[in-house]
Amino acid sequence: MTLPQGDAFVVLLLALFYSYPIVGGMAFIISSFYYRVFAETKDLPRYLEHGEPFVTILVPAHNEESSIAQTVRYLATRLNYPSDKYEIIVIDDGSTDSTAAILSQLQAELPLLRVITIVNNRGKAHGFNVALAYAKGEFILSNDADTRPNPDALWQYMSYFEREGSQNVGAVTGNMLSANRTTLTAQAQQNELNSIIGIIKRSQMSYGALFAFSGANTMYRKAAVLDSGGWQTEQPTEDIAIAWDMQTGGWRALFAPHIRFFLDVPETMPQLFKQRRRWSAGGLYVLLTKSPRLMRRPIRNARMLPVIFDYGVSTLWSLFHWVSLVLFAWVQVSLATSQQWDRFFHNWFLAGLFVAAQMVVGMVQLVVASYDNDRGRSLKYLLFAPWYLLAYWMFNAWTITYELFPALVAIFQPRDGGVWASPRRSASLRDSTQQREAQR
Repeated sequence: MTLPQGDAFVVLLLALFYSYPIVGGMAFIISSFYYRVFAETKDLPRYLEHGEPFVTILVPAHNEESSIAQTVRYLATRLNYPSDKYEIIVIDDGSTDSTAAILSQLQAELPLLRVITIVNNRGKAHGFNVALAYAKGEFILSNDADTRPNPDALWQYMSYFEREGSQNVGAVTGNMLSANRTTLTAQAQQNELNSIIGIIKRSQMSYGALFAFSGANTMYRKAAVLDSGGWQTEQPTEDIAIAWDMQTGGWRALFAPHIRFFLDVPETMPQLFKQRRRWSAGGLYVLLTKSPRLMRRPIRNARMLPVIFDYGVSTLWSLFHWVSLVLFAWVQVSLATSQQWDRFFHNWFLAGLFVAAQMVVGMVQLVVASYDNDRGRSLKYLLFAPWYLLAYWMFNAWTITYELFPALVAIFQPRDGGVWASPRRSASLRDSTQQREAQR
């Protein structure tokens, strides 16, 4: 049976829309390859030629007794940057554990450490804004309490701000990798960090705008932060919001894949789900509150349009995915009940083809990204790739759908993003802390 021309066109559009993960994956591979060949090799960090600017490292902390000492000591003693050219400010945001006592001991030990204590827990963005007034550096590195950049990170970051024509560079964000690999869930996230996130940021750099900075480790020009109004406290994710504000304000944002930092990733599925819910909530809130204003000036904000389009289509696809999944299940039950086995198995065959195509594109993406990131060393995690690729798309689709209605409510009932709770840190961090206490 031949469909009418109008119906055939609608079916084609629906097929293309539902195939967005496949089409999008191919687009990421092609555009990231373009960036890798024509731009990334030219953007390698270089030794500083005009001296080391003063840098302030901001470390937000709320109940971080298991990680704060390791992180601060690492930042104070392991970075290849003159010790008189940077300072560390830890924002103790209403901690109720032993974080304050640990920081007091560290202050006696480390001269470059300063501590700002906020009595009532008000959130990461609020703490950053308070600390900004005390920061001596003209450049600000945001560094989470569980994050360690590579030893050369400071001068590597600064090299991007030193180059000719870099006066309008507002922020440089590094390449996020996992420090803990103690559970299957943590091991599997290597595929995401090495491929999905890295290749997406490379792709975004090919058209000149980033959807988000990494809140765990990003270097900011202080003047750009002030010009953007600081970090927004009502936003669920301050790093996404300031990325949009800074870039729409005329500042450039860069992704530096050769600057690596290692952080503690969720070790269980409930922890991972909680993290991704927050990411989805932040992305949706920014998309819904900021994109209408940007779309009114499409030429001026041309670099941000692909960012808006990609996340907007991803959101619509997530909703469509769950609706179509329910419809598919209903149709299959109806076909089985009426014993229309030819159509029943035909539908499963088509669904299998879609999943297989998605997996092939995903595996190609993983392999390409692995060679881009570390010349293929991370391919040892390929064992986890097939199921994680499927879980990743399902996970993202579910968290976006789950958080869409709360994001809409939050727009009409704005409130301070405020109170935050640090995630449960990995066993490796807790064990190392216990070992040091035992040695004392």
